[in-house]
Amino acid sequence: MRRNREWMVLVGFLWCVPAFAATANIKGTAEGSPISGKAVLEETLEGLKIQVNFENVPAGKHGFHIHEKGDCGDKGNAAGGHFNPDGMPHGLLNQDGFQKAHAGDLGNVEIAADGTGKVETVIKGLTLAEGKYGVVGKAFILHEKEDDFGQPTGNAGSRIACGVIES
Repeated sequence: MRRNREWMVLVGFLWCVPAFAATANIKGTAEGSPISGKAVLEETLEGLKIQVNFENVPAGKHGFHIHEKGDCGDKGNAAGGHFNPDGMPHGLLNQDGFQKAHAGDLGNVEIAADGTGKVETVIKGLTLAEGKYGVVGKAFILHEKEDDFGQPTGNAGSRIACGVIES
């Protein structure tokens, strides 16, 4: 009987704990583009874990950011600017922090000759919950060129892929 109670408590606990995960299906912004990607975001004790896998992207470095609106229309331009709730200059969030970078400044992703690339990072302070640094409902943007960290947004060129972050 004791074992059954323990099982019921465990099931009850799991039922009450919300899943803190989100995804984004990333697609090329040009008609017929083969670019694709899948992002998985997960709340952890260390921060927001972001894992993204890309396929069919031109080789080289590409700027990769979270943009302020969850809309991939108009070749990704409807996603607006970089997610920047504090009005900070452009930078690299993991290195510069929220006081010296946009909250959406994720840097660059290196794409191999076979068109694949991967982003794996944990960002303390970003969250899937509502609030100032909440990213659900925003969009990931992959840019055509490398982010050189220049002002105001890194000179990374046009938006070649986009995906809305959904819980």
